[in-house]
Formats: sequence, structure tokens, C-alpha cells
Amino acid sequence: MSTIRDRGLVKWQAALIMPEHKALNKKMLEVDYFLNKKPALDEYQVEEFENNIHYAMEYHLRLSFTLHNEESPYDLHGYCVYIHPVTKELRIQKKDSSFEYIQFKEIIDVIVED
Repeated sequence: MSTIRDRGLVKWQAALIMPEHKALNKKMLEVDYFLNKKPALDEYQVEEFENNIHYAMEYHLRLSFTLHNEESPYDLHGYCVYIHPVTKELRIQKKDSSFEYIQFKEIIDVIVED
């Protein structure tokens, strides 16, 4: 009787891998290219962000923003003092009384801190 010799994954690998291909494959495994993409927000989430910001501005409540950055998302805590209607830019007053300007399109999440 002859036995079937299954080589597993070896049969699907290329016979010749160039050093450039090997380096590129290694780089692709190390870096997650989809990690830094901004999540797609639907219109209901954007409307909820706007409502939270307006509510916090009316009652002078602190906000917690999660913002999209090219490296990774980061958090910003403070009071929304002003919204520029044309540029859609928010002026956030931080705890140390300094201001930070953020674009509305950078926002991933807004939470009102009670």
C-alpha cells in the first residue's frame, strides 16, 4: 500500500522568494495598516455628538473627546467654549486654562462628564 504524503502548507508556498518579498512580508506582519483608519460615522452619531456638545455648552459641563490622530486615537478633556460655524472648529478650554482648537471632522466620540 502506498501512503499519501500531504505536505501541508508547503505545497502552497512559492518555490522562490526574493529577499525583497521576504522583507515586505515581514514588514506587513509587523505593521497593522488598518489600525490608524478613522472609523466611519453615520449621521446619527454625528447628531449625537452635536447634541452632547450643545448640552455641555449650555450647562457648562466638562466634555471628554476621543480624537483621531495619524498615530493613534487620543483623549482630550475640557470645556467647549466656542464653535466656529464656518470652519467647524471647536475651542476647548483645558484644565490648565489653555485652549486647544480641534476640527469637528477629527472627533470619534464625545462624552459629557457629569
